[in-house]
Amino acid sequence: MSITQEENLELRFEKKPVGLMRSLDQVGATTKFELRRNVKNMIISLFVAGFIFLLSLIINLITESRLGESPETATDYITSYLGMISFFILIIATMFGGNIIALDFDKQTGNLLFPKITKGRLFVGRLIARYLLSALAVIFYYILIVIVAAIKYSELPVETWASLGWALLYTFLVLSLVIFFSSFMKKTSTAIVVSLVMVLLVFNLGSTILTITGVEVEPLFILTYYSNIITHSFAMPTERFVEGFLGGPHSVDAPSIMQWLTPSVGGAIIGMLIYSAILLIAAYFLFRRRQQK
Repeated sequence: MSITQEENLELRFEKKPVGLMRSLDQVGATTKFELRRNVKNMIISLFVAGFIFLLSLIINLITESRLGESPETATDYITSYLGMISFFILIIATMFGGNIIALDFDKQTGNLLFPKITKGRLFVGRLIARYLLSALAVIFYYILIVIVAAIKYSELPVETWASLGWALLYTFLVLSLVIFFSSFMKKTSTAIVVSLVMVLLVFNLGSTILTITGVEVEPLFILTYYSNIITHSFAMPTERFVEGFLGGPHSVDAPSIMQWLTPSVGGAIIGMLIYSAILLIAAYFLFRRRQQK
């Protein structure tokens, strides 16, 4: 008689030793199980990375053909491929994080798993696996960029690796947000839709409101603000904000506006880590309190 993947994982949990080793073994078993379980999504994420890269490559080729010249430096060329990096990260995060918790309650698989493993161990194992898969997709995208840049310019700016590091940290932040919504949403599709609306609409509108109202406070509470450092890390501006006037540069009598370009290195690291920690801690406690029907 064949058994489901969840039942197979349940049997593996029953055979583990008691104590600390049991906890580590269960987290490890969950991580391995989730990696195998998401092989299809991993392949899809790599195709998405390749597709976005291909579109960027075509745009660059057309631009160079019409201008009759290539970007002057490898840095300019590489950053031209990062215009959609935040959107790509959002797609990957929703793909791997949307069903991380909601699926158990949507498909009632929690009845099989929760009595055999604590929700904390299940949460940690799944988080590790889903982040590793998300990071792999982001790294693959950067590898494609690095290959074409190295061929074209025979050099690679060292800032590329810093940019990759920021992209991976931002991926963890966005994944944490998606996991937070998945922790209390009834369906995976709802968690994904709400995450997309929050990132694409709510945070961006919030950032726009802060800009036009002239608020001078750095928007470290706006999640999407942290994505700016992915490209600005190639040449961190001396002044990380710009001032202007509502209505354009010629409207000198109009109210002033303030736009922040990028967080600082320290602000980005601390901000993203704290932001992620708050979201994950909240997700964990919501998950623990949530009851299976």
